[in-house]
Amino acid sequence: MKQEKGNKAQWVNQVKIEFSTKPITAWGGVCSLIGKYLERLGFRNWVEENIPIGESSNNAGGIYEKVLAQFLTMLVGGERFSHLSWWGHGIEAVKETFGVKWLPKSSSTLTRFWSKINREWISEKLSDSGRGFARTIVGWEGIKEDTLNLDSSVLVRYGKQEGAKRGYNPKKPGRPSHHPLLAFLGSGYTVNVWNRSGDTFSGQGAKDFFEQSVKSMGSGFKVKRVLCDSGFYLVRFIEYLEKEGYTYIIAVPMSQILQRRIERLHTWKEIDKGIEVGEFAFEHLDDKWTRPRRYVVVRQEIAKRPTASGKQPSLFKDLEEWKDYRLSAMITNDENSLPEEVWRGYRSRANDENVIKDFDKGYGFGTFNLRSFWATEAVMVMNVLVFHNMIHYLNRTVLNVNKPKNHLKTIRNKYFILPAQLGSSGRYAVLRIGVKDKSLRGQIRYFLEKISLIPYQFNRNAVDT
Repeated sequence: MKQEKGNKAQWVNQVKIEFSTKPITAWGGVCSLIGKYLERLGFRNWVEENIPIGESSNNAGGIYEKVLAQFLTMLVGGERFSHLSWWGHGIEAVKETFGVKWLPKSSSTLTRFWSKINREWISEKLSDSGRGFARTIVGWEGIKEDTLNLDSSVLVRYGKQEGAKRGYNPKKPGRPSHHPLLAFLGSGYTVNVWNRSGDTFSGQGAKDFFEQSVKSMGSGFKVKRVLCDSGFYLVRFIEYLEKEGYTYIIAVPMSQILQRRIERLHTWKEIDKGIEVGEFAFEHLDDKWTRPRRYVVVRQEIAKRPTASGKQPSLFKDLEEWKDYRLSAMITNDENSLPEEVWRGYRSRANDENVIKDFDKGYGFGTFNLRSFWATEAVMVMNVLVFHNMIHYLNRTVLNVNKPKNHLKTIRNKYFILPAQLGSSGRYAVLRIGVKDKSLRGQIRYFLEKISLIPYQFNRNAVDT
C-alpha cells in the first residue's frame, strides 16, 4: 500500500524521527522537586483558605489547580499567561506528581480566573494573605530582626490596562506604566507590594506603605535599619522615621544644591583603591527642613574603578578636580557609625536590585498583567509574596544552604529542566527522570530527602510552626 505523504519517514544523520504518545515531560525536576515541596508544605491548604475567589460553576475546575498552573507557568520561564502551554506536553506526569486530576490548558482560563479580583477590597484581602504568607515563612527561618528595604519599580505597559499612565519612565520615556512599591528584608524575602498608577512619584504613600509592611511582620519582629532608594528622600517621611525611632539610610538625588555643597567638601578619607568617603551636615532652605542632618558622600575614581556605582553630576563634568569621579550620597540619622560603615550598610540594599532583576527575568513581574488594575495587583502579590518567597525559602534551606542564592533562572536550568517519563511499577506510578550524571542524581535524591524533612506545614485555618 502506498504510504501517505504526511506519514513519510524523516531521517537526521541516519536517525529516524518518530513520535511517541507516552507521558514524557521536559520538566522532571519541577515534577519531582516542586511536587514534593508543595505536598510537604501543604500548599493546597493555604491556597484554598486564602484565595478570595468563588467558583460557582460545576465546570470551573478548581482554585488550587488554577493557582498551580500559574506557578508552573512561571517556574518553566513563562512571562505571559499564553506561556501556560510550555509545560503542557506530558501533562499526565505533571498531574500525577502534583496530585491533581485536572489542569488548565488555555490561558483564558487563568485570565478569567484572576480577573474576578476586580475590586480593591478583594485585592486587599489577597494582599493581606500574601503578607501573612511572607510573615509565616520568615518565622519558619526564625528571623526576628532584619533590615527593611523600600524600593520602587517602573513596569512598562503596552496595552490599555487600568492605571497604566505616563509618568517617570527611564527605559521607555512617554510610554504608559505602572509604578509599584516593594518592601524587602535584608535576608531577601519580600514582605509587601503595592501596585500604583504610572503617574505616581516614587515615595508617594511611603509612610502608609512602611507602616503596613512593619505591621505585617508582627510584634515579635524588629526592624534593625531602614534602607531606601532616592525616591524616598522626602522630609515628611524622614521626620516620621525619626519620630518612631527607626535608624535609616536613604539615597539622595544629586540636585544642583547638593552638588554645590559637595564641591565645597575638601576632607576625604580613602577606604579602598579608588574609593573615598566624606561627610557633612546640611539643611535645605525649604521651611519643611527644620534642622541640619548628616550626609555621607562616596566618590569613586573611574580609572581605578571602571564599574563603580554612582553618577557623574552635571556640575562636575567640566571641573578638572571632579570629572574623573562617580559620586553617590546618603542621608542618615546614624550618628555612631563611621562614614564608610554607613556606605557599606547601604550597599547591602544592592541585593534589592538583584531581587527585582530576578522578579523580571524569573517571575514575570512586569509582564503578567490584566486589564483590571486590581487583578494585576493580585497576580503581583502571588508572584512576589507567595511564589518568590516559597522558592527563596527552598533556595535558603534546601538548594543552596550557606551558599550564594541562585536566581530562579539558574535554578530552572540546573534542576528543573530534566526529561522524565511517567510509568508504573506494580500499583504505583513511577516518574523516571532521564539523568545519567551520578552527581546530579545524588543531588536530586538529597534535595528530595531534605524537602521531606521540612518541619513546617500550612494547615487549614492555621499554620503549624
